[in-house]
Amino acid sequence: MPEYYLDIETTGLDPGKDRLITVQYQRLSMRTGRAEGPLTVLKEWESSERGILELFLPIFLGSGPFSFVAIGFNLPFVFTFIVERAKAVGLDPPDPVYLVGRKPYLDLKPFAVLMNNGSFKGASLDRFTKLSFGGEVIPGLYERKEHDRILQCIEEKAREFQILYRHLKERSADLVPQGSPARAGQRTLEV
Repeated sequence: MPEYYLDIETTGLDPGKDRLITVQYQRLSMRTGRAEGPLTVLKEWESSERGILELFLPIFLGSGPFSFVAIGFNLPFVFTFIVERAKAVGLDPPDPVYLVGRKPYLDLKPFAVLMNNGSFKGASLDRFTKLSFGGEVIPGLYERKEHDRILQCIEEKAREFQILYRHLKERSADLVPQGSPARAGQRTLEV
């Protein structure tokens, strides 16, 4: 069951009118959350929105639900964007029910909400990491064709996400209540 960090960059927040400009993914260790391969960034400016989706969808959908387990932040937004933009560029989109109902994924956004005292407002990746930028800068960089800076932001976000993911993995055993069946069967994470 291979885990992959998954994220996208877009020209805005509305998949009906805004475009997908990058899809990025990286294989992660299921035990530790550490990167096990290079960060792959599919760039719209080197091909097209349709082109990056044509490359990504077969990898993402693979040979079954467990061939690519997405690990990310606010994955329902990512999935919605992928589905809607696939439709917009004339591709057969993945089934949304399959993406959120059958295909396993792990979204860290709910953990950020809990760490934010239950508040959705402010439960963002940049609040719980050392990111030097917010996602709102990407559309401006894209408009100004600052592609190298976008790539730097993508690499920084992947790094910071993985630090947060490892932090949560390392401490997850402490969240299991004493005396529960899950506590009895836990193993220690080797990081």
